[in-house]
Amino acid sequence: MNIFSIGIIAFVCCIIYVAITRYRLNQSKKNIIKRLTYGFESPTEEQPDIDLTAADYGLNGKRLFFFKVKYFLSSNTGKSLVFFLSGTTAGIYFYFLKKTFLSVTFGSIGVGGLALLILLFMLYKSAKNIEHQVQSELPNVLELTSALMEGGIAFESALEFVIKEANPHHPLYFDLRVVSEAMKKGRRRSEALSLWKERCALIYVGDLVNGLIQAEITGSSIASVLRHHAQAILRENEAVIQRRAERLPVRMLMPMASLILPAVIMIAAGPSIVKILQIITDIMTK
Repeated sequence: MNIFSIGIIAFVCCIIYVAITRYRLNQSKKNIIKRLTYGFESPTEEQPDIDLTAADYGLNGKRLFFFKVKYFLSSNTGKSLVFFLSGTTAGIYFYFLKKTFLSVTFGSIGVGGLALLILLFMLYKSAKNIEHQVQSELPNVLELTSALMEGGIAFESALEFVIKEANPHHPLYFDLRVVSEAMKKGRRRSEALSLWKERCALIYVGDLVNGLIQAEITGSSIASVLRHHAQAILRENEAVIQRRAERLPVRMLMPMASLILPAVIMIAAGPSIVKILQIITDIMTK
């Protein structure tokens, strides 16, 4: 190890030591203040209204931690940090390999850009996965809620029953749980549905919420609105599946051309090619 690597390790150790020392000092100050002010606490103030539109509302534990990490990485600061850390790490690695200055520079930029592209792709796939889960499960929820309401159950009770029997970690049922909780806390139905529209930010959810609010204002049947949107989303899902099926032959061309076609040619024309090569070899040897 050279002097440069020893200096980097010593610098990192100093930063860790300072951070641990500061944390312990802060904890000791908090404990002392808590002991001195015991019995003299001021009366608790009223809690402010909770922002139900916040994307992290209702999350706790590991789910909250991963959400914070995902939210930070989706910001410009997080993307810049990923690019900087990956590029710096690659630069140090290339430096220890005794590469030239240009190789270290371009290698760091390339690795940082590649890491940023991978991060953007992962965020995109995560968003598309959530959208697919909501779109595929929403018709079932609307059909079940409509059937319960046609049986004489109110919208709030039907929604609570659907949520109770569902997976709480599913993104759709998680948002519906927030809607139900908002109505229990005194929010009007239209306000609670608007919260769902703001949290989900999908086109078909926005259309559904607008239809439900309009039905509530005009006094129309909410069950019929739910059933109508369920059928519309089902038709949309069927159209998406049909479009994917139509694209399958085009996507199969490359695997067939690269894997199946060479094997077929080898089996069909292989003996003839061997025979021709033998004939050419006999002619050349005579």
